[in-house]
Amino acid sequence: MTTWPSSPSYRDVLLGPDDLTSAASGLPVTVDRLSAGWLPSRIRQIQSPGKWALDLPEFNCAFRARGGFDPGSVALVAIERACGSTICGIPLEDDLVLAIPAGTSVTATVRPGLTYAVAIVPTATWMEIQSIAAGMVLEHINDRPAAVRLAADEAQRIRSQMKSMADHLGTAACDPILLEQPPGAFVEYLGLLADAFAGTDSRGTGTAGSASRHFRQASAAEDFIRSHIREDIPIVRLCKEIGASRRQLEYAFRTTFAATPLEFIRALRLNEARRLLTTARANGLNVTTIAMDVGVNHLGRFATNYRLFFGESPKETLQRAGRS
Repeated sequence: MTTWPSSPSYRDVLLGPDDLTSAASGLPVTVDRLSAGWLPSRIRQIQSPGKWALDLPEFNCAFRARGGFDPGSVALVAIERACGSTICGIPLEDDLVLAIPAGTSVTATVRPGLTYAVAIVPTATWMEIQSIAAGMVLEHINDRPAAVRLAADEAQRIRSQMKSMADHLGTAACDPILLEQPPGAFVEYLGLLADAFAGTDSRGTGTAGSASRHFRQASAAEDFIRSHIREDIPIVRLCKEIGASRRQLEYAFRTTFAATPLEFIRALRLNEARRLLTTARANGLNVTTIAMDVGVNHLGRFATNYRLFFGESPKETLQRAGRS
């Protein structure tokens, strides 16, 4: 379910960290764990392919996600608990609503406890609803993610309505005809979000000053690390590549990824090794070869860190993948 299913569907499932690529409707993502832990996350999804969807995740692990959002839809993310997470460079806050336009390249750093509801609708539908809220016909909508913070009581009211609606839609999910068009309660929910954006100045990814600069520095460093994962990457080299001091780099990583640069590099290497191990037998690879391929120079330390992260040894991952 990394892309839209072929027919309307509903699911309420617990997903382990390895299965979170399917956690967002219409958004295939690559997930890299940022810390050890195996608690499952709860994912509720109601989907009518290409028309609308409602996702309600409760995440219980730390990870970095990257993906390209559906080119014909808008995502409206209502944050319940932020827990220090970020989406598209925007530091999340409790009671924040984030609008992600069609075609956005989405990045997110998720911390345990992040809980939100995301409504996904065609761009034309959201433009129409926004036009009604603004009292004028809108020719276009923001082409960058934007956010607005709701008053606590208003946020609570919207969340209560959304959860009741999700419960109702879950019981109706066996009726594909009913799910073909967004129900009235869903459209009303979108209207409340549109009113919030119309009544308050929203803020985009240029979250003023230092926060935006730190995000750009961390993102540039991430791109460099991923493209040079097989090489030795001392912090001095990373600072030179992105034009930041060691202190600036450290702060940028802590605010963006909740990790130090060295912790982040190690996490990316462990995740890439895990991906390679799941296909290793088909490609004639072994644990040692894969470890070297992701820039590991100490096999014993790699095996220890791998087990802490994933709850099994590299060899056990290799053997399990060979049986599947």
